[in-house]
Amino acid sequence: MTGTFTNKADPLLRRSDDKGYRIGWKYKYKFERGYLDGEMTYGEAKKKAAELQAKEPEKVFWPEMIME
Repeated sequence: MTGTFTNKADPLLRRSDDKGYRIGWKYKYKFERGYLDGEMTYGEAKKKAAELQAKEPEKVFWPEMIME
């Protein structure tokens, strides 16, 4: 069974006030990944990802577009 996903933001332009982003994460040396709950703007997600990266150096964080 196949499905269709829709982007919550424009995938080509990442303006700081675009809504529809969340924080994605993965371990650097383990095979685990996930995302944090909550929707925010790209600017907020980028700032929070940088803060989390400083606190937890064993993980990598990035702003990730939500697809439904």
